[in-house]
Amino acid sequence: MEHTSTAAQGTAAPALYATDPRLLLNAFDHQFRGFRSFWFDRIAPAGPVVRPAAQGEELERASAYLAGLLRRAVRSLGGDCVTRHRALGLDERLTDFYADEEFENTYATVMGRPDVILTESGWKFIEFNFCSSTGGQVYAHLLNELWRQLLPDTALATLTLADPLKARGDMLRTVLEDLGLDPYVALVGYLPDVFLTDTGGSRRYYEIEVDSLRKSGIRAEYFDTDEFIEALGTRRGEFPLVLERTVPQEWIDAGRGLDPLLRIRKCGSAVLTPQSSYQAANKQLFALLSKGQEWMTDRDRAFVQQYIPWSRGTREETVEFEGESWKLDELLRERRADFVLKRSDGDQNFDVHIGSRTDASAWEDVIVKARTAGTWIAQEAVHSTEMHADVFDCDRGEYLGISTRAVFGPLFMGGRMTGCVVRYDVPAPGNAAPGTAGSSILGSVGWYAD
Repeated sequence: MEHTSTAAQGTAAPALYATDPRLLLNAFDHQFRGFRSFWFDRIAPAGPVVRPAAQGEELERASAYLAGLLRRAVRSLGGDCVTRHRALGLDERLTDFYADEEFENTYATVMGRPDVILTESGWKFIEFNFCSSTGGQVYAHLLNELWRQLLPDTALATLTLADPLKARGDMLRTVLEDLGLDPYVALVGYLPDVFLTDTGGSRRYYEIEVDSLRKSGIRAEYFDTDEFIEALGTRRGEFPLVLERTVPQEWIDAGRGLDPLLRIRKCGSAVLTPQSSYQAANKQLFALLSKGQEWMTDRDRAFVQQYIPWSRGTREETVEFEGESWKLDELLRERRADFVLKRSDGDQNFDVHIGSRTDASAWEDVIVKARTAGTWIAQEAVHSTEMHADVFDCDRGEYLGISTRAVFGPLFMGGRMTGCVVRYDVPAPGNAAPGTAGSSILGSVGWYAD
């Protein structure tokens, strides 16, 4: 099979957006009531980022193929969950979180979102996050719902605007049926994880998910973490499936105790996603694939060459890069602007250091930190092609057409792409003080059919 890239081919359709500023702002206020996001403080998307459908089809195929490669890569590390856990150097406190091997292997990659950059040469995957807490699901649902309400019918007829929450509900129904469970899901979250507190209706963030599950024919109920622990005291056995929207490693990093999350894992219910999801998401697997493994086929190697930037683990002493042999530390120092150093089990850009944005002294400290940990990766920096987006400046009350660079986040559920978010930069206003930072906002992608 040839991996034909369509990413750099063709031109996207002209951007589509709602033209009445008051309508747009009122719609945003209503759609995100209770948790108006920092994503939209000063600048709001004026419509979806529009890209050709062929690019979306390629992105879906490549995401599915990469998910399969990552499953094989992690299983090559050992015959059981704990052996693989230790091979990746993950926190020993998390070894008690694993369920039985069959459940772990079956559902580890059932839900996730890669981060992908559209470069001049095509799509490049820089990481792949697997877990039920993957960000962007609610935002893609609400943004696409907004565009379906505001855009004219003639524009909507040309676009695919997916609903990831509906697709997730359909996927969960299949999981429930496969496990022989009643169609009931307890959604367990933690408001501070989504930058909210339990005031002013902020629970609506999770209630949107519950409502969508119910529309999918699943009885559903939301619990904050402490509420679910309390409910187990009187209702244990009532929850066939738990959709856990928390990340154990993030709790460790935040200094929180793991006991509540472990009690959820051991409550007797099936809990998605399993702890092995974080193994499949570990960035060290990108280094393994980039270096090449004996079990990889020619097709696998061609795929990696096309879609994954050069990556190596920081345990490596000597590496080959662009046909030359280097000491890894020396390469990182000499070519600082060409690399990114990443903690392999971090989320939300935690401990991601971009060489071109880091001065030499600080970069040296990062190299030492990464080398000491031994579980970080060095990855060649890849650069987004510029693309058009229309945004609305909320303060000035005017639309702006911008050229921007972006990171795409296709939502991947049950082997399919079920919507796509996109994070992109907006420059500071022209009348801003020198040195004023721009904005980073979150949008959704509409795939345009010619």
